Amino acid sequence: MVIVERLLKFKVLDNAILVSLFFLEIIISIGLVISIANVFFEMYKTYPNPKLMVESLVNNSLSIFILIEIIKSINDYIALKRVRISVVLDISIIILLRELVIGLYQHQISIEFAMLLTGIILILVITRTITLKFSPNKYKMEA
Repeated sequence: MVIVERLLKFKVLDNAILVSLFFLEIIISIGLVISIANVFFEMYKTYPNPKLMVESLVNNSLSIFILIEIIKSINDYIALKRVRISVVLDISIIILLRELVIGLYQHQISIEFAMLLTGIILILVITRTITLKFSPNKYKMEA
């Protein structure tokens, strides 16, 4: 009887996690649509100034890529019931690239910090490559 109760608790917990992630995905998807609309609104608002237009376009576009990767990671968790390290690395790389590009574009980043970010991005890319080489899905296909 105790084993059955434990199994029921875990099923309820799994279902609660899936429902929570589903609602989180809906909220982030709404945020994605708002971000896409914000790209056009910011372009319209900064219309006469091409420098501000490009700045807002770059900033908002890179933010949209981050939201897309987060939605992708939630979908992967729902489908696989685990978090893939490659998706987490993708999100990290995109966030760091966004900060590097925006900092360099706005000239608000020092050379040392830019080199530090570049080094971290390089380490993450190497780690991402290693995760592709030694993926658990690859082992399942070969077995």
